[in-house]
Amino acid sequence: MKGPKVVLIGAGSAFFGRQTAWSMATKEALSNGTLALVDYDAEKLKWIAGIAKKAAAATRANLKIEASADRKKVLKNADFVVLAFANKGVELRGLDADISTKNGMIMCSADTVGPGGIMRTLREVPHQNEILKDVEKLCPDAWVINWVNPTAAMGIAMMRHFPKIKSMAICDGPHNPRFDNTLIIDAGLASKPEEITDGLRSKVKIRSGGINHFNWLFEMSYEGRDLIPVIREQLRKSSQAEHIAASEEGKITLTNRIAYQLAEAVGFIPKCIWHTQEYLPYFQGHGVNKKDALTLRKWDIAIRKKWMQECWTDMRSIASGKKSIGTFLKETTPDHSSDIIESMWSGKLKKFYINTANNGAVPNMQDDAYVEIPCVVDMNGVRPLPFGPIPRPVYGFMQRVLDEHELAVEAAVTFDRKTLLQAFLASMVTVSIPDARACMEQMLAAEKEFLPKEWFK
Repeated sequence: MKGPKVVLIGAGSAFFGRQTAWSMATKEALSNGTLALVDYDAEKLKWIAGIAKKAAAATRANLKIEASADRKKVLKNADFVVLAFANKGVELRGLDADISTKNGMIMCSADTVGPGGIMRTLREVPHQNEILKDVEKLCPDAWVINWVNPTAAMGIAMMRHFPKIKSMAICDGPHNPRFDNTLIIDAGLASKPEEITDGLRSKVKIRSGGINHFNWLFEMSYEGRDLIPVIREQLRKSSQAEHIAASEEGKITLTNRIAYQLAEAVGFIPKCIWHTQEYLPYFQGHGVNKKDALTLRKWDIAIRKKWMQECWTDMRSIASGKKSIGTFLKETTPDHSSDIIESMWSGKLKKFYINTANNGAVPNMQDDAYVEIPCVVDMNGVRPLPFGPIPRPVYGFMQRVLDEHELAVEAAVTFDRKTLLQAFLASMVTVSIPDARACMEQMLAAEKEFLPKEWFK
């Protein structure tokens, strides 16, 4: 079976390149295809191309590898275009966190909502739009899969402004079967993934979803027995040690306390608390009662830089042969986009958590609401599975988040300051109009060289 042509834009990414190379070389449905790697950083592009070639040779895959700094040279005949680029992502997230905190809005992630997420939308949507124009010309039948944060906003931009392109947006967090397996283990139904059979899965009902980085576990049961109390107790105990923020002293404990406090108050389990905590106003430190109030910590750029440097050191070691390709193949696991591509190309019709238009799956939300819920996807389209209504108060929260994303996307394509201010005001962490306006103007001035010139005419 001939494999697909997959173009990865941002192949030198600390996170996505290695996993994509591993998947293309090891998955039977993909290994007879083409992997085209695109990155403007020549050194990192050389590393990841070398890794892909070594992996293909070691697995005896008939995988063709292409590499270019110019996407136009490799987009022709693409079946899938995967977006994993970032425009000075870490440095500008740090700047956004500093400016927003100075104006009374603490950002612990600064890449999805609030001032940080809005500014990243302004920076990344124009780049995505230029790529999509090339897709329309060179591979109009290709599927575009977006990894780039803010994922929901980027997906909305594709849906609104390039409706003829087949697109979806994804996140590494709700990656099945890992996501559902973790819940099944946390509920005490298995002790490790290998024990989870299809028979067990068929008896477990999981209703989890929402908006990217703001997804919630609304219901979980096993043969009719409610498992939410068990999951809530596990949440209280959990260390979440696998997350990169685990290395920040005290942040694990704080985040766990926030998650548990939120679950107890709202009644549902937040499933992406490292981000969700900065969506809501309750942890900004503005409360009168300080005894039980919990306050976010500003995002620490040094932690992420250290982690990324470790990733790039690993890439260089594999490419040079210092680390064996056998070790790489043994240690690496598949990524979400490659699992989706494999399922689509081979017609397996697996279930994935995908960001896409609602299209009736959530009956109390608009059809074009951009939600992250279970979907089945094939080469013809993404089909959200019936999800049921979103309960209050999460329903109201989600409407605010979507309004913020929609306004930020509109601002990103119109360069209109009034619309941009409305996006800032839609954020649930904004305290006052003067603070929002000041924060907006300071961010625009500080990031002038990274934004389209139309903002400053």
